[in-house]
Amino acid sequence: MPSCIVCHLNIDENTDSHYACDNDHPVHKYCLTEWLMHSHNCPLCSDPYPQSLIVQFKDYMEKKEQEKQVALDKELQKESQIKMQEVANKIVFLKFIDKMEQQIEEEKYNEVIEKLLDQYNESSVDDGNLNILFLLGKANFLKGRYDLAINFLFKLVKIRFNYPDGFLYLGKAYEKLGLKDKAQWAFDRIKEGK
Repeated sequence: MPSCIVCHLNIDENTDSHYACDNDHPVHKYCLTEWLMHSHNCPLCSDPYPQSLIVQFKDYMEKKEQEKQVALDKELQKESQIKMQEVANKIVFLKFIDKMEQQIEEEKYNEVIEKLLDQYNESSVDDGNLNILFLLGKANFLKGRYDLAINFLFKLVKIRFNYPDGFLYLGKAYEKLGLKDKAQWAFDRIKEGK
């Protein structure tokens, strides 16, 4: 009893549908169907299967290709939706930051600080979170809470050393607390960062 060259199981010549290449290498019909999706050559001898044999599986192969294309299209659509959502989230965040900056100009410091603290994620170091740290530092400085301003701004510049506005407000906050040496250190970092 011959065995299939793809799955290596026996082929029952009375019940199993099977085929063979020109060199008589036997293969189950199902195994050949799947194999032809990858190659039109015999897996054992690499000789091409006759075109008359391949044509018998044409409908199946076209259907499988269509299924693959549909799956690929769905995956691309999913990736596109994810990217669109990321862009939408960035736009929403930028509008939020603009609103916070506007409210700082309107001297609504308590409201700004409360909203910023709701958005702040201490474990994140992305640009959005760094913007929040800066605005928390700036709002606290303008409110006269120099100790809190230093706390937020120092966290910021520790993560992003090249943040001139962060060093500017950090220096101003140190200055307000009478810490001239630390203020000078912060102001010097502004020059180094440019």
